[in-house]
Amino acid sequence: MAEQKVKSRYFIAKVNSFPSLKQAVQSGQWACADRATSPHPREILTQALSQGKVYLIFSVSNCHGWHGYAKMLNIPGEAAKRTEENVKISQNHKDVKTIKDSQNKSLSDSKESCLTVANSFTNTDPSPLNCEDSNSVKKLPEFYYFDIDWRLNYLEFGELCLNSKMTEELKCIENPGGNTICVNKCRNWQEVSIEVGESLCRKMKDLYNDLCKKRDEKKKREAELHVEPFYKETKILTVQETWMKIVTQVERDLGKVLLACPFGSQRYNLQTADSDTDMFIVYQARTRDILGFNPPKQTIKNHESEACDYTIHEVYRYCELLLSGDARCVECLFLHESTIVQSSPEWEKLSQGRNMFLNRECLDKYLRDAQGSKGTKFLQKWCKDHPEELILPAKMCKMLYVIVRLLQNARDIVQGTDLKVYREMESTERETLMTIRAGHVPVADAWKIIKELEQSIASKSEQVDSRSEETEKFLEDWLITLRHNNFMKPEK
Repeated sequence: MAEQKVKSRYFIAKVNSFPSLKQAVQSGQWACADRATSPHPREILTQALSQGKVYLIFSVSNCHGWHGYAKMLNIPGEAAKRTEENVKISQNHKDVKTIKDSQNKSLSDSKESCLTVANSFTNTDPSPLNCEDSNSVKKLPEFYYFDIDWRLNYLEFGELCLNSKMTEELKCIENPGGNTICVNKCRNWQEVSIEVGESLCRKMKDLYNDLCKKRDEKKKREAELHVEPFYKETKILTVQETWMKIVTQVERDLGKVLLACPFGSQRYNLQTADSDTDMFIVYQARTRDILGFNPPKQTIKNHESEACDYTIHEVYRYCELLLSGDARCVECLFLHESTIVQSSPEWEKLSQGRNMFLNRECLDKYLRDAQGSKGTKFLQKWCKDHPEELILPAKMCKMLYVIVRLLQNARDIVQGTDLKVYREMESTERETLMTIRAGHVPVADAWKIIKELEQSIASKSEQVDSRSEETEKFLEDWLITLRHNNFMKPEK
């Protein structure tokens, strides 16, 4: 009875170095050599290929991972066309029986020649070379080349691979004892089960797709940096002149400005003489542009090369952020009138429902920013690394200042009061923040301030409700009204 056909068989292919892996990818060929005893790899692979598809899963030695997989196209010894490099290697393997110092080379040169030949192709278990003797060396094995079709490899990402920690749960049988071992410990040319082989390939595909996604996102960010900046003023203007010019440009090129205001220290009345003016603008794109062939940009930010820092959101993007609890967007509904550069009647209607957005989402956002990797966690690490420091350096003082400001606003939410974005001149909150910013707070006092705020928040945080359907309906109705009124307005 003929042997039952199998769909696929998978074998491990060990590679000595990245140059060898790169050569295999470029040439589309791999090879095997006979062992000391039968069955030889070429016999095993030939038999496997006669029954179905054969896939090789490659791993570079000492790199602790998996670097790709390829499909065998023909049996060992029947490569369609050897590359020039492979022919050279093969010729060396066939003809080199001894390495003789015919040109008065040193012993070290002879050793190097031995190692070069031995390492030029590495998917075999050759007998050890006697490189101590410059006059003789054991015969190198015959290599049997075959063509391969690469289905996946990571060479475009450098030396990245699927880390072996991600495959520790995959097991295979170690012959001839039959013991179960981790796939990471498989020998060269060892066969693994279909389940293990497919799982390895699937994990490699997932990693490859993730790497491609990150690469594309990086390219997109880089492309955005080369886009011509929205605001291209080169003259030195006053703050008021800059505001007027950028607001005018938004209304001319993008749509109606609903709100123009600063963000950063000026928003909170915490600026110093060295503070920059950071601009925040919400605009409404023309409804005809949204429905037609000119979709608006949802967010526009300044280039690093520009002197003016600005963030411009189309109102839809602003509403998305507002619903998600974005603190900076929620604060826009609680601004002090002295900090508003320009606002529309429509914005005033939105602000009437501002307390609806002081919900669990907004509270959690304040706490994540205050207590995350750029907040108290980083401060804790710094204090642990600098136990002898009693006063925080300037950089850490600024971080502490931001942490405390965020926690102050989080406390406003749990107390059920309006968000105090603007710190009044004589207020305790402002005095605390400006003292921190000036660097006059010892480390011990800094932690005391943080702990008191955190305890105050924790005691009442359960009373804060999550975002309601009423909140979503209120915002959606407001947005739809904007779009409708603009669409019905006759073109000038």
